[in-house]
Amino acid sequence: MPPPPRQPLHKTTFVVVDVETTGMSAEEDRITEIAMIKVRGGKPVDEFSTLVNPLITIPAFITNLTGIDNVMVQDAPPAREVVPFVLEFLGDDVFVAHNAPFDWGFVSQTVKREQSVELTNPRVCTVRLSRRLLPTLPSKSLGLVAQHLDVQIPQRHRASGDAYATSIILIKYLGFLQDHCGISTLQDLLAFQSSPRTPMQSI
Repeated sequence: MPPPPRQPLHKTTFVVVDVETTGMSAEEDRITEIAMIKVRGGKPVDEFSTLVNPLITIPAFITNLTGIDNVMVQDAPPAREVVPFVLEFLGDDVFVAHNAPFDWGFVSQTVKREQSVELTNPRVCTVRLSRRLLPTLPSKSLGLVAQHLDVQIPQRHRASGDAYATSIILIKYLGFLQDHCGISTLQDLLAFQSSPRTPMQSI
């Protein structure tokens, strides 16, 4: 069952997710790579990642961006084989991503398509948190946010690298919010990310 809203942040498990895909449409396009990192108690505690055979052609512009081509995924498991592992790893924990609507759209659509399961996890978006906590940063892209916070991205536009960077950004944000903003529960965090953007002390 989902974590209770008043659960303390230090006892909450967050699953940071990043997907690489064949395009922008969760309905028409497919996942080519997924990485998931569990964060609990202010540190990463577990990881799952795999290439995914999308069973459709990866466009050249996507290969130019991610480095993932049709040859790389030809022996990778298809979504129907990956989804059970995704469901087990995610469980009822908090889904986190940088620009969460994109990653959530692909993951939830894939799970629904392959196993007729509707995901209902609480969701945290580090882009939305960046808008509150880094109001003067001109762009809230993962690259610029990571650079501003001195977070290294091991491999940009690959799922594991981007998920790792997002997990460290999340940990920094959670620490700041608890120390400086009095945010101590999951309910506080969800309310904070959804509240109107007001001037905040920047990290």
